[in-house]
Amino acid sequence: MKLKALVVDDTIIYRKILTQAVEDTGLCVVDKTAPNGMIALEWLHQKPFDVVLLDVFMPIMDGIEALKRIKKEFPSIAVIMISSDGKDSVQNTVKALELGAMEFIMKPTSGDKTKNIQSITRTLKILFAQIHMHKYEKGTIDKRKTSILDADKKINEDIRKAKKRELNASHSLNKRIKPDIILIASSTGGPVALENIFKAIKEPMTKPVLVVQHMPKHFTKVLANSLQSKSGLNISEVKNEQEVSSKEVIIAAGGSHMIVASEKGKKILKLLETPLVNGVRPSADVLFKSVAKEFHGYKILVIILTGMGNDGMRGVQELRKRCEVYCISQSEESSVVYGMPRSVEEAGLSDEVLHLRDIPERIVSMLK
Repeated sequence: MKLKALVVDDTIIYRKILTQAVEDTGLCVVDKTAPNGMIALEWLHQKPFDVVLLDVFMPIMDGIEALKRIKKEFPSIAVIMISSDGKDSVQNTVKALELGAMEFIMKPTSGDKTKNIQSITRTLKILFAQIHMHKYEKGTIDKRKTSILDADKKINEDIRKAKKRELNASHSLNKRIKPDIILIASSTGGPVALENIFKAIKEPMTKPVLVVQHMPKHFTKVLANSLQSKSGLNISEVKNEQEVSSKEVIIAAGGSHMIVASEKGKKILKLLETPLVNGVRPSADVLFKSVAKEFHGYKILVIILTGMGNDGMRGVQELRKRCEVYCISQSEESSVVYGMPRSVEEAGLSDEVLHLRDIPERIVSMLK
């Protein structure tokens, strides 16, 4: 069964573009459209929807206020924000992600209309597949609740998984290291995951932390500022030629690859506008491979968080060839999209799978 979507945008042209992109995924149909958040909420109270595509700026009720209402009144509905690269739109989009929006897509501004729709369709197809999976899992769980036998099976399965996690943790205990540098990669769901991690760390970082979050240009600076204000840690967007130093959390700049290089006996960060890697820029693979080269023999803690695709996996492979690596991947149940963590787990590169809530404590314990 296809998902049902509500498209909310104050411009009829974009409503048509988004409607076509949604329909072209083959996974979802647009049941209704609305020109503002107020009318969108009226539809939500009248009909069931699985996903809302929500414009950031609209008259009467904008996307932020509508998102707050949707998350409060319809928490099971996934929300994908529609953004542009204007300053106010960027700030509000990052805020929306922090409020629980699943992801955002950029409005096409120019160029080939067909190609723009195809690009949006590719992104939506992945997101809709994830929503489908979560919906199926929820339905399965609800059915299990009606059967005592199935409930017993679930309890036994949970016990088995808990024992497996405990065994894996025991095996990985001896492999844990005191890292010289920490690398973090994230994509869809990453802003909230990063916020949860950094807010839970109550003392200054003692080692450099380099973060790749898949975002366009301008968005990462807003994200870094938000994380800094909410966590109290020293967090900032990277500056070209910046030296890698302890006690700093550096966020890769959207639209550029971030690499580590050696100059005059120092490790510095450089920004490159080379081609996309894994369909993204910045790419975790690009950063990780440069770290493997420049920090040969060092102890590296790698954390792969929620996100689409497999960016970071090949980088971890390269790091393992040259460095002493401990890799943590976020658990499936705590990931918005279990793509990037799955790729390192299935490749046998993850030393430990942790729920998001347990990752900050692990970081702190390893630094000590």
